Amino acid sequence: MADAKLFQYYQRQSILPTFGNFKSAAELNAYAAHRRALFLDKLLLPPRLFRDAEVLEFGPDSGENAMVFAGWGAKMTLAEPNQQAHEKIRSYFDHFGLSDRLRELVLTDVEGFRGQRRFDLVDAEGFIYTVQPTETWLRIFHDLLNPDGYAVVSYYERYGGFFELALKAIHAAAKALTGLAPQESAKRLFETKWNSIPHTRRFESWLMDVLENPFVRYRYFLDAATLRSAANALGFDVHAAWPSYDDTLAVYWHKKILSDDEKLRRAEQHLRRSRLSFLGGQKLYLVGPIEAVDTICATIERLAVEIDRLIDDPLGEGLARIISDLDALRGAVRTTDILADDNADVAAFQATLDSFLQIFEAIGRRDSDGLAALTRSDEAFIRMWGQPAHFLVIRKRLGPPQDV
Repeated sequence: MADAKLFQYYQRQSILPTFGNFKSAAELNAYAAHRRALFLDKLLLPPRLFRDAEVLEFGPDSGENAMVFAGWGAKMTLAEPNQQAHEKIRSYFDHFGLSDRLRELVLTDVEGFRGQRRFDLVDAEGFIYTVQPTETWLRIFHDLLNPDGYAVVSYYERYGGFFELALKAIHAAAKALTGLAPQESAKRLFETKWNSIPHTRRFESWLMDVLENPFVRYRYFLDAATLRSAANALGFDVHAAWPSYDDTLAVYWHKKILSDDEKLRRAEQHLRRSRLSFLGGQKLYLVGPIEAVDTICATIERLAVEIDRLIDDPLGEGLARIISDLDALRGAVRTTDILADDNADVAAFQATLDSFLQIFEAIGRRDSDGLAALTRSDEAFIRMWGQPAHFLVIRKRLGPPQDV
């Protein structure tokens, strides 16, 4: 029977997906430094904002992020529906002398949370995209937050997650071609790629959390523009996002106040021109005519849908359509005006498209050895991860939310 919620999938696993197994203050401090850079530099939330703040974190897993917030002075309420994580959380907080900052640890998910207190900040990272429709959790957060309170979420963005879906499709094809067990097949394909990046979790966690996770699918992924519009309608303003959801190149008089409609219009245009950047995980901003932008966006949309279908039918007819659309995207990138930090970045992205074309062609030939050789040696494939995880910080407006 399929799991209805992501935490139910994790409950059946023997590995907590984000467990870092920190044992020393140095390990925790190093992790906290990365979190500080994220929150201060990218999300514009200085750690001092957490001092004596009431913070509610949904889905803390083993609690590493919660300990960082507590170390910044926050009073933590944690809602974790996976019972397996509770002992690890309490042990962590006790080991690092932060137990006095753990107000409450409750066994519930977002929709089941009950409480009379209001919070200065709600944090939900890595899973919130699976709580659908999106308006469900936005309303819950709005009810839980103090006026001017913040909500921080990370989620799978629809187009930034394209290469995650591609990896799942390649994984599914390899299993079908070789008959190997998931872990053996994944290591044969992806161990070199995994070892090319710094990480705090084991390969087996990534296998469970991405390649075998039934919730890492297109139907759950959120479109950034649609999410922003829904947040606006339900009484939130966007405080910050990473990547940026606002056109940071815009210049106008500082006293000019944009209407909500104008803000949304500008943001939607910016996000559409950012779609290739999200897919490629680097600045590949579409600055050409809107017709060219629309063509590329339509191609990316088709690719995302077809790649997702391939996960369920990895050797099916969709392979030919994917190869055709990858080739079309490659051609469009060559002929469209793109703003990048360096021409070499555009060339590197073209090389990535070339590598994925070769990989799916190998799958089409049923060449499992050739497929493995490509994934273990092709530099463009090894370095490409896309931009699947997006962060959004929204702030509760003082006025009541609109009815939608």
